[in-house]
Amino acid sequence: MNPEAQPDAAWVSALTGASASLASQALEEAADERALFRHLAKEHRREGRSFYVEIEAPLELYAMARLLRPRHIVEVGVSSGVSSAYFLQALERNGQGTLHSADLPERQRPGRPPRHGSWSLPPGRFTGWAVPESLKKRWDLRIGDKAEVLPLLGEELARIDLFLYDVPHSDPRAFREFAAVDRRFHRGSIALVDHGGTRELCPSLRRWATLRNAVARGRTGLGLFGFRSS
Repeated sequence: MNPEAQPDAAWVSALTGASASLASQALEEAADERALFRHLAKEHRREGRSFYVEIEAPLELYAMARLLRPRHIVEVGVSSGVSSAYFLQALERNGQGTLHSADLPERQRPGRPPRHGSWSLPPGRFTGWAVPESLKKRWDLRIGDKAEVLPLLGEELARIDLFLYDVPHSDPRAFREFAAVDRRFHRGSIALVDHGGTRELCPSLRRWATLRNAVARGRTGLGLFGFRSS
């Protein structure tokens, strides 16, 4: 696990509405969370995961959570929990907020190599296995199919301030899942979707952004796109 190089301050600024200076400061603070990074890197080394299928912009996630000071973050896809840990660290610094995560884990079979890097859970480990115990008090982790969990969160939560969809997806199912949480979006809510190596904006996110009178913006060099709701 390597530190993120060249985080995109302009992207953070555009999505949060914060100044470029504040976005840069939040990213610097994220990079200074060295104890968290060391913990995550150690846990990945312990499981022989020198590479991982995770979000590639954890510093931006932290920065957005610090700048927005969200009451509720919804995350789809956890695996080892790198993105979860950075969200939770930001919420801890804020002194408020809850991370609601949905995950349907794939388990690595004993004695066999992982099929999807750290996407598969190592034997004896559970979803979010790399997240420090000290950060879990603000974590509402739900194990189950996102198609079932997201409608429940859409009913239960009064609002959703920040949403991350970090799983392989296809249309039109993805749009139905976005619609399940859209009712809790408000002016200023942020939606993020990771498109992986394709680096192409999916029709579902484009459609959702249009309905929210917004334009999806891509993080430089990655398949991560997001919009800020109007």
